[in-house]
Amino acid sequence: MPSVLHVAERDSPTFEARRITVDVVCAGDSITGWNNFGAVGDWPYRTYPEFLQKLCEPVGLAIANGGIAGEVSGNGLGQVRDYLGLFPNAGCFVIGYGTNDLGMWPDVERTSPRIIENLGGMVRAVRDGGRQPVLLTVPYANESMFPQPLADDLHRMRDSHNEKLAAYCRDAQVPLVDIASKLRDEHFADELHPKEDGAQVIAQEVFRVLSRMQTMKPAR
Repeated sequence: MPSVLHVAERDSPTFEARRITVDVVCAGDSITGWNNFGAVGDWPYRTYPEFLQKLCEPVGLAIANGGIAGEVSGNGLGQVRDYLGLFPNAGCFVIGYGTNDLGMWPDVERTSPRIIENLGGMVRAVRDGGRQPVLLTVPYANESMFPQPLADDLHRMRDSHNEKLAAYCRDAQVPLVDIASKLRDEHFADELHPKEDGAQVIAQEVFRVLSRMQTMKPAR
């Protein structure tokens, strides 16, 4: 099984040859990937699609990494639509946005509904394309790197948003991967980004949800 396919390499002949073989597309911010950062070898941290690919090897699924560092949910619909065309045989889209929205607009009572509305647009686009959407919760920050009052505020902010997101997913019948409850401070490389073992935790949780879905069967 080849390695995960990165959108950063989309202009290469190898990418063009392999994009039609992709079964699962991972879209989101830098928790997913750094495809706007430069060559993959220059990325500051390894991300979960790399480890998801290894978990998926026994079932023969190919993973694409479409994460964009610094991205907000308002731009996610355009990216998802791009990826629907770029990966025509992918049966499943794993989507994770919200960390940067909450960082830029910390009024969670106003920001969370906007994130969920944007995610809802992505879910509809994926379903309209005949594919299966899966969403990720927003992970907690590395609270050990913040003063306690700020750490408490960040934790409450993510709890509030993730509760609203879970309610949306129940109503819309969208599978939700709870990565927030699985990541601990020691899984982070800095304030917000998981290090290698944190990326592995995310991959395991995504794989656990995918394993229960029919889209785990190759689309081609």
